[in-house]
Amino acid sequence: MSYTRQIRNSHPEQALCDVELHFTIDDSIVITFASNQINQICGYSADDFLSGSIQFQELIHPDDTELSLALFSQEVHDNLININFRIRKKNGRIQCLKGTYKKHQKKDCSGIILKLLLQDAASLKQTVEESMVLANFSAMMEVTDDYIYFKDRNHVFTGASQTLVTLTDPSEHWTDLIGLTDYDVFPEEYADKYYSLEKQIFSGEVSIAHEIQPTLDNKGKNGWVDNRKYPIKNNNGTIIDLFGIARDITEREEMLENINPSFDFKNNNSIKNI
Repeated sequence: MSYTRQIRNSHPEQALCDVELHFTIDDSIVITFASNQINQICGYSADDFLSGSIQFQELIHPDDTELSLALFSQEVHDNLININFRIRKKNGRIQCLKGTYKKHQKKDCSGIILKLLLQDAASLKQTVEESMVLANFSAMMEVTDDYIYFKDRNHVFTGASQTLVTLTDPSEHWTDLIGLTDYDVFPEEYADKYYSLEKQIFSGEVSIAHEIQPTLDNKGKNGWVDNRKYPIKNNNGTIIDLFGIARDITEREEMLENINPSFDFKNNNSIKNI
C-alpha cells in the first residue's frame, strides 16, 4: 500500500517568510523595528506596531501568558531561545507561531533589547516521504477506530488516522491534515483545549498528558473522548514531536447519564483509567 497524495498548502496565499521584531524593555515595552511582512503573520502592518496603536504582547493568547511574561522580562538571554505560542490575528482567528529570540542588555544598562524572529508554524516545511509512511502504518491510519495523530514541536499535524477526518473541517483524507494546526480544522474553543494539553508534553511537565475532552463532529454532534498525548524523543532524550490517541467514550457517557443524571463522568477515576 502506498500513497502519493499531494499535501495541501494550508496557507496558499502566503509565501514563506520570517518576520523580525525588535523591542526595548525597561519600565515599558517599545517596539523599535518590525519587518514589513508582519502583516502576513497577524494582519497588522509594521506601522501599526511602530506607532504604538497595536501592542504585540496584547495579541498573545491568554493561555500563553507564562511565555509572554518570560519573553518580555528583563532577563538576559545571550543564547537563542525557541518558543511556540499563539496570537489573535486582525481577522479574529488564532495563529500558531514559532518564535526564536535572544535578549541582551543595552550599552548604557538602561534596559533590555529583545530581538524576536517569528514564523507561521503551519507554513514551515512539512513532508511525507514514501519511506517514512510504511505500509503497516498507513493501514493502521486507515482502519483504526481510535483518533490517532502525530504533531511536531510547532503543534502542526505530521500524521493522523482517517477517523480524525470526521471531526475536522475541511478535510477528506488524513493526509489533508498534514501541515495544519488545530486552529485550522477545529472551532477555536475546542482547539484551545487540545493545544493546552500539548503544552504539558512539550514543556516536559508530564510523560503522559491525559484529559477527558469534548468533540464536535462534521454533522454537529457533540461527543467526548479520552485523550492521551505522549512525547516522542530523539536519541538524546530531547522531545521532538508528540503522538496522541483519543478514544471515543460518548456512548459510555450517555449510559452513565441515563443511569445517574447527576454523575460527573469527567471526574470519575474508573473512566480516566480506561
